[in-house]
Amino acid sequence: MTTTPEDPTTALPGRPAVVDLATWQKAREELLVREKAHTREGDALAAARRRLPMVEFDGTLEVVGPDGPLPFLDLFQGRDELVVYKHI
Repeated sequence: MTTTPEDPTTALPGRPAVVDLATWQKAREELLVREKAHTREGDALAAARRRLPMVEFDGTLEVVGPDGPLPFLDLFQGRDELVVYKHI
């Protein structure tokens, strides 16, 4: 069951107005255009981030592990990737 205020042009504070279906559909279509543009821009930003140049890192830089100091590359233990979790 749906209830509407006596005067649909006056919205409750903090709530959108109650309108007819055609008005809602028009507003929804306009918002959808903006949402799609937002998604495309986000995709473009992510692609640009992936294309950023890389910086060579000195793997001999010493870090402190659970067993004391060691070269950064030794953290990989022969693997291609290193996953780091930060617990606060």
